[in-house]
Amino acid sequence: MSEKKIIGSWNEWGKLREAALGYVDDLAEPEYIPALIWLSEEGKKALRDKPGQLTREAFPEIARRISHTLDTLGRVLQDHGVMIHRTRPIPDGFDEERAYLKDVQRGNYTIGGADFFRVLGTRVLLLNSFHLPFRRSNVWSVRRMLEPILENSNATYFATPPPSPHYTRDDLYLENGDIMIDGHNVYVGMSGNATSPKGVAWLKQLLGNEYRVHTIRLKPDLFHLDWLLTLNRPGLLTYCPEALIDPLPEPLTKWDKIETGPDEVAGANNLSIDENTIVVAEHHTRVAEAYAK
Repeated sequence: MSEKKIIGSWNEWGKLREAALGYVDDLAEPEYIPALIWLSEEGKKALRDKPGQLTREAFPEIARRISHTLDTLGRVLQDHGVMIHRTRPIPDGFDEERAYLKDVQRGNYTIGGADFFRVLGTRVLLLNSFHLPFRRSNVWSVRRMLEPILENSNATYFATPPPSPHYTRDDLYLENGDIMIDGHNVYVGMSGNATSPKGVAWLKQLLGNEYRVHTIRLKPDLFHLDWLLTLNRPGLLTYCPEALIDPLPEPLTKWDKIETGPDEVAGANNLSIDENTIVVAEHHTRVAEAYAK
């Protein structure tokens, strides 16, 4: 019998060994709902004009840039020894998956791989609980990628309760873009447009006394925590102070900080491959230069 595969994550900067990415071909523009308030006025208009249309047809240049970004990120990670897993299109004949919740919110979200699961210690959480209904139909494509990886591993596998198909703002929502971990401290962002109080409460109950779960309240016209705060290496974080309603949680107050401004959209949304290597979007040159010092 082969040895069990070891799966685990205890912080945001440990050596990254495997990563999951999505694809662009079936990405479709979401129908606008109030939880998309964080978009620019131009972005809101585009969604109102072309809800449910394939991005590669409605906005071919944007689709090309997204595809280029995914492929470039994949190459960079592979060059640093990271194994890449990609989600695949919904199989032919699986029409129920394609139609899931499209009567609630048109659109299709296929570019996220790791958006749909989170590793906390040796727990793997399938995040079946997106606030935006159009995102939820991709969970089965992610499961087809993820579950073979977990076979014969040490991981325990959990799934969040699926929100009701009847959309409300206060259901149980928990999203990976809102979760950060540093040892036994877990930080969860909450803007009102993604993770909800019920989602935070569910996570606290799951993790028990082994972890301290800290809620970080974000201003209500924002989206995910990882756009606004990341833990880059021990004692160093990047964040946008103006995005937070409250001061940083106590365990983070003495960390060194690189600040971003509200105009640097997703300026903190950077990926640590290890303590000394970080991937930054090419247009965030000021942030990249700050890391290089």
